[in-house]
Amino acid sequence: MSERTADITIVGLGPGDPARRTVEVQEALDSAQQIFLRADGHPNIDDLTTRPGVVICDGMRRGKWSEAVDAICAAGSEHPVVLAVPGHPRYGERIVVKTIAEARQQGLTIRVLGGLSAIDLVSIALDMDPLIDDLQIVDARQIVDAIGDDTFGGGLFPFTPLRSMLFSRVHDATVTRGLARLLARVFPGRHQVTVLQAAGIDGQERISITTVAELLDLDPGQLVSFWVPPLDTLDAHRDPRTLQHIIARLRAPAGCPWDRKQTTGSLRNGLIDEVYEAVDAIDAGDMDNLAEELGDLVLLIVMHAQIAEEAGHFTLEDVYEGITTKIIRRHPHVFGDHENSDDMDVVGLWKRVKSEEKASGKVSSTEKAADGQPRSMPAITRAGRVLQKHPLPQDGTGPKGPGGEMLALIAGIIAAGDDPDAVLRDALNHHVEASTSASK
Repeated sequence: MSERTADITIVGLGPGDPARRTVEVQEALDSAQQIFLRADGHPNIDDLTTRPGVVICDGMRRGKWSEAVDAICAAGSEHPVVLAVPGHPRYGERIVVKTIAEARQQGLTIRVLGGLSAIDLVSIALDMDPLIDDLQIVDARQIVDAIGDDTFGGGLFPFTPLRSMLFSRVHDATVTRGLARLLARVFPGRHQVTVLQAAGIDGQERISITTVAELLDLDPGQLVSFWVPPLDTLDAHRDPRTLQHIIARLRAPAGCPWDRKQTTGSLRNGLIDEVYEAVDAIDAGDMDNLAEELGDLVLLIVMHAQIAEEAGHFTLEDVYEGITTKIIRRHPHVFGDHENSDDMDVVGLWKRVKSEEKASGKVSSTEKAADGQPRSMPAITRAGRVLQKHPLPQDGTGPKGPGGEMLALIAGIIAAGDDPDAVLRDALNHHVEASTSASK
């Protein structure tokens, strides 16, 4: 069977105007025995909507176009039919995707004829080249539906603010509000957004400018696309790659002399100090300060990874891969098919997976001390943990000398139900306050 006698011919109507349809598409429409039309408010197609025997698919949406697809394939099995859609049939048309899949399953032949797509019309309206400009094309409704609640949508927005984005299928305020929340994760609220309505349609095309923040209150209407220009490399402050790039530049031959001198050893104590400062923010309930201190921690993590990459040990991407695969592996109840009933089940599962990792050699780490605690842990903290599991002997055979006396004192504090770190910290704070007052 030749292409021209296909069971189902799918054509793109472009912006609607018959003068802007391809000759091939118009010929297919003129010779069609039966036309299934997705009109959906598309302008300039009166020559089709008023034609006898045309089936309008817009009302057939139960099950996401399944009713329309069934009707198209049933008719196509009896005689050749045409499915006509706005724009290009291979640009954001769910009914086309589902029709092709069902037709192939039924053994029906398919022929697809293109038309001017939204991307063609938008490119002309915005005076851009989508290939040269590295345009990212996004189905707005699909990305909003996929990510859902923005509170738990971290890491699911797959596009970079370093390249321009075109959002199509922006049909209503619900999509716009969801899109505004997603864009706010990676763009500043003042970043401009171009709103393009009815691109390529004579007398109806409108272009306006808004901002990411203002999208929350925008009700776009029909035939709307959003174009979001890219940020410069050093302006994409909310993208993690920007920090990685900045650190690489600081360490480069023409970078900062101080940063170039640093080693993992010289940054060791700074890493510990930043953790303590983050803990101070947590203890104070100061969320703004916590955000700042976590940023300082991330800075040092990226710096350590950059130094390691220069020495050929590992990259920041290796760090991401290592922790990501570990967390997925240790949460089969979230990312796999394992079921759990409560948090205690999860703890047991976590320990079992860790044991399996150790036995299989999937994880490597610096050997810890015999008590299982990190060797660089502050001695009083480590002593408190060890003595809770392994109390000092009561027969006086424990360690001697000043160290033994300190251990005995710590053991007494633990026996009294107190935390040695907290006790010493409180005493130190009182001493510092008293000394400071006395010196004034």
